[in-house]
Formats: sequence, structure tokens, C-alpha cells
Amino acid sequence: MARDILTRLFAIGGTGGGGGQESSQYWNIFITRLGATTIELGFISSMSHAMMAFLALPSGLLTDSTKNMKRLYLGGRALSLPTHLLRFFARSWPFCIFIEVWQAFSQRVMGPASQIIWIGTLSNEDRVTGLSFHRMITSFAGIVAPMFVAFIVTYFGGLESAENIRPLFLIQFLVNILIFVILVTQMQEVTFTREKRDRSVFKHFFSLFNEVPGLKLLLLRQCVQTLISHVRMPFRGLYMVDVKGASAYILGWRGSVATAATVFLSMPAGRLADRYGRRRVAYFSRVFGWVAILITIFTPLDHPEYLIIASLMEGLQTALFIGWTAFDQELVPLEGRGRWSGMTMLTHGIIGVIAPILGGFIWNLNPDYIWWINLFGDALIVLPLMIMIPNIEGRSTQTVQGP
Repeated sequence: MARDILTRLFAIGGTGGGGGQESSQYWNIFITRLGATTIELGFISSMSHAMMAFLALPSGLLTDSTKNMKRLYLGGRALSLPTHLLRFFARSWPFCIFIEVWQAFSQRVMGPASQIIWIGTLSNEDRVTGLSFHRMITSFAGIVAPMFVAFIVTYFGGLESAENIRPLFLIQFLVNILIFVILVTQMQEVTFTREKRDRSVFKHFFSLFNEVPGLKLLLLRQCVQTLISHVRMPFRGLYMVDVKGASAYILGWRGSVATAATVFLSMPAGRLADRYGRRRVAYFSRVFGWVAILITIFTPLDHPEYLIIASLMEGLQTALFIGWTAFDQELVPLEGRGRWSGMTMLTHGIIGVIAPILGGFIWNLNPDYIWWINLFGDALIVLPLMIMIPNIEGRSTQTVQGP
């Protein structure tokens, strides 16, 4: 929680602690201010996902064969430390390719271990309540963070120039060092029983599909979600600023309002999920996401403040989706999380290579199209797949013990 509070407060993304959306929107705007076109911006994102795909199976194997999750996570975290300093020194957009690839490499090392440690701190019975409590507490920092970051960027000149955004990355680098020190000195190990691994690498990975019914549908759902979201993701902040006329403060208010909705609704959403069904509440949450997309598309240029309302809808969706997060985690046993992470990283990495470049071409046709793709893809494909995934009864035996 200490890690995630500091991460949210300074919008530090890509380090296993949240804050990714706020960080990526400024980073992507920064890249375009260095001279990159939308297609080149998509290409940079694609190179990052290519590294993720390349390291997917090795990362899963490394996780499954490592007993000390804390050491593995901290090793990846140490690798990620220079990322924001490299961003600060970036002077041309091609250098940003190296930065993205380096960040992807470090993320693949620490990502699965971070997830196992995170999941392993909560029993199945307490998971929804625990996730809701975690989200509520860390989101208090998230309310302040977007305006705080907007103030930093505006203080140095605004979003028009890369030089105005650059100081933000130096601040994030220094905070990352502080977070690393906290983790090294305070993090505890989690242990759990491992099954013996098959000798065949591919048999070891894909045997998980036979062990867990519905996992193929879950993977397909995640692949479709990755495709439609990564068509839009690199251009999200750019769309708000260059198409809808948003300022840094409007971006800040968007983040604060969405996070405030999460803070005040996380615990009620957790109780709703426990009472009416985690999955049913998650299905209903999608409606707020669709409303957010429609508001974003139809926001007039002379009223970019409407984007704040769209962000409120996104916050409502996130709060109500908490039940699916718990269901997703319970579906895959802890001893199989390394394999699952390897498979998802491989498929997501391959999709992530194609989707951002495709998004760049779609942007050149009409920037609104990338939002329509998200709307129809979520309503017509993602939601039906969520409904089709079967429930797993009795998945409450994931015992995790502290040191």
C-alpha cells in the first residue's frame, strides 16, 4: 500500500504499482512533442509489446522456477529504476523506442512476481473486501495526484513543449528510488506450495488450460480487450489535448474525479458484488464505460470540461468491476500464475505489436474511430465472452502463508 500510494501520488506507471494511465498520457504527449507522428507513436508502443511477447514464456518459466518472489520482484524493480531518468534525458523520439523496450524488459521480470505477492496477501474469502479496501486507501492519493501532476507540468510551461513535461520525469525518478528503498527494507516474502513442473516447456504452460475450465474463454476475452484498448491507448491523452482542446488541468480533473468515484464507491461496490454476485455487478459496470466513450466522442471543442463527466463514468465502471478482478484471480491457482502470466504476456505482446500501429492509421482516417471501435468491441464481443466463462466452484483452497 505504501508503494501504491506513492506511485499514485506521482503518477508513476509501469512499475507494478498503478498510476499507469496518468503517466502514459503525459509520456505519449511528450513523445509527440519530440516530433513523432501518430503512426510513429504507435510503432514505439508496438516495440514495447514485441519485447513483452519475446519474454513471455521465459518470464513465466522464471517465475515458476523461483521460490523467492521478493528477490525476483526487487530485481525487476531495480532494472526499472533508470526508466524515468532516461525519459528525462530523451531528446528525440527514436530514443524513446529504447526506453519503452527497457521498461518492458524490467516489467516482464517483476510483473508476475508482483502479482503473486499481491494476490498472496489475501485469502479467497476476504479478497473482494481486501481489494476494495486497498483501492479505497490508495485512491485517496489518486484524488490529489492528477491535479498535483497537472500543476507541475503547468508550472513548467504546459503541454505545448517537451521541455515543459520533462521535469516531471526527473521527479518520478527520485520518488521511484524512495519506493525502492521502502520495498527493500519492508517487504515480506510469501510462500506457497508448488507442483512439479512438466519437463516439456510447452506442455507445462498449456496444461493449465486442461486444469482450469473456462480459461480459454478468459484468455480470448483478454485478447479482445487488449486489441481494442491498445488501438486507443497510446492516443488517449493526445486525443483529449489535440482533438478536444483539454488543458493539463482538465486532464488533472479527469484523474481526480475518476479516482474520487473509486474511493467513495469501492467498499459499497465490494458489498454489492458479494450480495448480488461479483460477475453480475461486473457486467453492469460495462454500461458506464460505454456512456463514457459516447460523452468523449461528442464533447464539443469549446467545452472540453465535458471530458470530466466522461471520466466520472469511467470511475464508476472501475469501482463496480472489482468483483471481476477477484473472480479473475481466483480462477487461476497461485502455483499456475507464472504459466498464466507467460501465456497472457505472449498473446498480449503479439496483439500489442499490431494494435498501436493500426491505431495510428485509424487516427489518420478519423480520431473518433478508435473510440467507436472500443465501444462496439466491448459491447458486442467482450461482454458476451465474460458471460460465457463458467464459474469455478470451490476455488477457495489457495493457501498462502507469511514468512
